[in-house]
Amino acid sequence: MRKRSSRLRPPALGAAVLLALLLHSAPEYARAGGFACADLDTVLAAHVHGEVVDYGALRADPGPLRRFLARTRDAEPDGWPPEAQIAFWVNVYNARVLDGVIRRPGLGSVLDPGKVLGVPTLAFFREKRVTAGEERSLDDIEHGILRGRFSEPRIHFVLNCASRSCPPLPPRALRGDSLEAALRAATAGFLTDTARNRVPPSGPLELSHVFKWFRGDFEKSAGSVQGFLVRHWPGEPPPDLATRRIRWLDYDWSLNGHW
Repeated sequence: MRKRSSRLRPPALGAAVLLALLLHSAPEYARAGGFACADLDTVLAAHVHGEVVDYGALRADPGPLRRFLARTRDAEPDGWPPEAQIAFWVNVYNARVLDGVIRRPGLGSVLDPGKVLGVPTLAFFREKRVTAGEERSLDDIEHGILRGRFSEPRIHFVLNCASRSCPPLPPRALRGDSLEAALRAATAGFLTDTARNRVPPSGPLELSHVFKWFRGDFEKSAGSVQGFLVRHWPGEPPPDLATRRIRWLDYDWSLNGHW
């Protein structure tokens, strides 16, 4: 009779146990099936009414927003799928804008901070806060990461700069697994929003400055701003859309909400 070893053998791991161990050691994105956005969803549901943000109520109840932002400080999104990275950085940008406003009670426009002799500045967008392990500004996120790493011009329709002419905040936080649907819906909504873009049956197009400021992104994607409109217009595009002249509408930088 063979003598048994005095050393205890570990029990065989069942599939469920093995999966739990693997997920426990995986990055947060894998463990959670995506970066958890429930707190940001709570903020959007409670304090955004249509396109109007109740900044006074948000300032009085900042807990969910601050919890979301605190979790983004140590996130490691670089190894995630591209769609998840885009969703994460858009959510961070929008949350950081909301936080930047409520830290300045009574703010009337994001161009007011740092004004010099009444001249607006972009100081609001250049303030650095820690996100994903590094100090980054809103400009770093928008231009260095979202525009710099991803060829996806539709991000411009889900980024909100707390101003009336900005694209509205998404109704809920973006997720990687539903990013395409969210971008498609936001693009269609922005293109057909007559407060931001006017596309009559004929004659010049009257478009948001978003298309002027980021013209290169739209041209890279579709050859021209008009070509982008044709490609992404919901349903049948208006006649001669690809060849019409463009006029740029004034941009309203006043706050997209109230205190």
